[in-house]
Formats: sequence, C-alpha cells, structure tokens
Amino acid sequence: MSISSRSFGTAPDGSAATLWTIENANGLSLSITNWGAAVVSVLQPDRNGSVDEIVLGFPDASGYLSRLGYLGATCGRFANRIAKGRFSLEGRQYELDCNNGENHLHGGDTGFDSKLWNGNPYSEGDRTGVIFRLESPDGDQGYPGNLKVSADYALDDRNRLTMEFIADTDATTIINITNHAYWNLAGRDSGDILGHELTLYCSAYLPVDDGSIPTGEKRDVTGGPFDFRMPRTIGKGISKTGTGYDHCMLVDGEAGRLRPAARAKDPVSGRVLELHTDRPGLQLYSGNFLTGEPFQAKSGFCLEPQDLPDAPNRPSFPSVVLKAGDTYRHRSLLRFYSD
Repeated sequence: MSISSRSFGTAPDGSAATLWTIENANGLSLSITNWGAAVVSVLQPDRNGSVDEIVLGFPDASGYLSRLGYLGATCGRFANRIAKGRFSLEGRQYELDCNNGENHLHGGDTGFDSKLWNGNPYSEGDRTGVIFRLESPDGDQGYPGNLKVSADYALDDRNRLTMEFIADTDATTIINITNHAYWNLAGRDSGDILGHELTLYCSAYLPVDDGSIPTGEKRDVTGGPFDFRMPRTIGKGISKTGTGYDHCMLVDGEAGRLRPAARAKDPVSGRVLELHTDRPGLQLYSGNFLTGEPFQAKSGFCLEPQDLPDAPNRPSFPSVVLKAGDTYRHRSLLRFYSD
C-alpha cells in the first residue's frame, strides 16, 4: 500500500485543499480530498487489466464549489430530504434551510459537502486511509447541538474501500450521514450507465411524492421497476419511474449489522462493485439531474447507504435521534473486482 498527497486548490476562504491518493498492490487506487471529505477518483482495472476512472469527479477543488450533484461528497448533518425543512425534537420545533424547493436536502445550503475538513492520513494493519474530522456548531443550518464528526475512508489489498462515519453531540439532535459517489464502471467518459447490471438485496422501497419525500408507505418491489433482487440493467424499468431512480430502497436483514446491499456490474469491462452496509436504507439514484457540464444526465449512478429520508417526521421509521453521551456509527464497505 502507498499513499501520497498534493495540493488540490483552495476553499472559498482561501484555505488549502489537499488530495490524498492511496494505491494497493492490485492496481486499484482511491483519491480523496478534505474539501467536502469527498471521493474524487477510483481507478480500477478491467478483466483485461486495463485501468480506467470509475468515479465522476473534478480535477481540483474549484470544480466542487458549484456543488453539482454533491459529487463524491460526505453529506450531512442529515443526508437526503426532510419535508419542508421542519422537525420536532423533545417538544421543540426546528427550522432548517430549504435548499431543494420547499424541502431540506443533504444538510442545507452549507452542509458537510461544502466545508473544509481536517484530514489525517494513516496506515493500520492492512488498511491505509485518511480520517477527516469536522466540528459543526450548535445552530449550524438550523440543527441543534455541537456535533463532532469523523469520516474514515480506507483502502486495503483485498480491493475493499471501507467508509466509517462517527459522531457525538452535546445536546439531542438528528443525524444521517452518507457518501454521494457517482459510479460508472465502464469508465467515466463511456456514456450513460443504463446498461449496468444491478442487483439490490432489497425487498421493499419507499414511494415518494412529487417533492421526492417518502409518503410513509413501505412497498414491496415484486414485479415492478424497483425489483432488482435478480440482476437486471438499470435501464430496463427506468421509464416507469418518471425522471429516473431517486428512491430509498430498504436493505434486507438486520440494520446495525454489516450485510450485502448491492452488486453492480458493467458487462463490457467486467468490473464489479459490491456494497455492504449496516444502514437500513440505500438511496438508488440514476444521476437524473446532472446538467451536462461536464457530466451528462445518467452518466453515473449512486448507491447511498443511509438512514431513511424524512425519518424525523416519520415515527414509524427507525430513529435518527442522537443524544448527548451516545455515539453515531455508520459503517459501509465496497469491494471491487472483475469477472
């Protein structure tokens, strides 16, 4: 395992951004930056040994200032949407930034994706990575409590990328952190991802309203466009979803335990991505709203392990409340190979 670093441009306040690149013995590499604690690049060999870029990303920090699609970013305090930017907690009503129409998305106008984190590289056992740390003050984007967060991204020689998010607070708050990488296993510049074969270990999903807010129903996937329990292409049923996939799938098995959630394959290159997570949900997003500059709509897909959207307003959903003295932990693992 090797790790190197270089300048990655500057944040809006003039602070320096850094890019770390980790490469393992199999030719797989991961590049991550402290700007938004973002995954910038993953280079993966195909079945013939040809290496290509499989993540949508920008060459320096300035590209991320547009916040286009939250490319590769660590999203929080609350990833996904909260209806009308409102929730009640311990008898008090909170108002958040509404940055997605009338709703709150991915932590607000200046969420975790638009902050410069402190990054510290490390090697431990067979893993080499970077731990990013951030302090979010009480009232940040409307959230209560002073929150301390770490995001740990590490690569090993078994071609596994581990993502671990940890947080604690000094007052009761809510939390839901994810990574928002866009994948194209055929190669970043290869066109759309509709021909990718996808398997999801998810027997139900959350239907949404016109604002992409869950209706509260948990619907069986059987026979519909969300039924990926057997491998099929992303494009096969996408026309039945409207603009495309942007829905939370419910991962089978016990939340809190690492278990299979997804497998994606590009049949041409043979590249495969497998995802395991301990979260109850997995947001499937087909890149519907990428603008074409520089990435076309549906040129990447996202598999975002997370708690359930709008959970603060849905008592039937698993709790996203974090109290003082408790610790939030989210662990997901991605494995890359070719067949």
